Amino acid sequence: MIDWHLRFLQQARWTAQLRAYLIQKAGIQPHHRILEVGCGGGAVLQDFSAGGRVMGLDIDFSSLLIARYLIPSASLLCSDGHRLPLSSESVDFSICHYFLMWVNGGEVLKEMRRITRRGGAIIAMAEPDYGGRIDHPPALSAIGHYQTQSLRDQGADPTTGRKIRGWFRDAGLINIESGVMAAQWANDQPHPQDLDMEWAVIRSDLQGYLAPEEIEALEKADRHAWLEGTRILFVPTFYAIGFVPR
Repeated sequence: MIDWHLRFLQQARWTAQLRAYLIQKAGIQPHHRILEVGCGGGAVLQDFSAGGRVMGLDIDFSSLLIARYLIPSASLLCSDGHRLPLSSESVDFSICHYFLMWVNGGEVLKEMRRITRRGGAIIAMAEPDYGGRIDHPPALSAIGHYQTQSLRDQGADPTTGRKIRGWFRDAGLINIESGVMAAQWANDQPHPQDLDMEWAVIRSDLQGYLAPEEIEALEKADRHAWLEGTRILFVPTFYAIGFVPR
């Protein structure tokens, strides 16, 4: 059983340094009105809660109950990101994090642009692209292959990362900056809890594609590679920030 809120907190830790850069780049201040589309339980939204003018939107009501507990001051909306229930130019900044891959990203970005004031910014803080995934040693490449197929079968677009810059342009944004998160591999293996969480997700994704004993063998080989210091896992994770013309 996967605790998805813990997973989202893990993803938020991965992108914390990039997020700090994007907040500075956008010029976000505590008094600004901020909406996170696809906020889940508030793993990222809580970074913006100091000013008390944050809003979170998610289609899953149970996730919003977690966000309500974490961020009592936030205004929370249970709605579909394709049709944001906000008036035009009603927020200063709209953001998302590991979200566009699960929706019609181009259409959601146009809605985010509609509700963002002139001179404000839209930020896609992290969108992976499994089309550029690297798994090493080669014997572990099956993990990436089947995870990518699982995402497609779940309705996600696993090559979203490479598309977001074009979507930002199509939404009419200007001064667009996009890039890929850097990756470093230290000598130490991941924290055991992080690796356990990763494998909870992998096992869920690989069910139905491989036999239990095949998944078990891949997990054993993966953990051994991390322990040995030979494991490389890289999924290009893109970001983009664009501004609404004045």
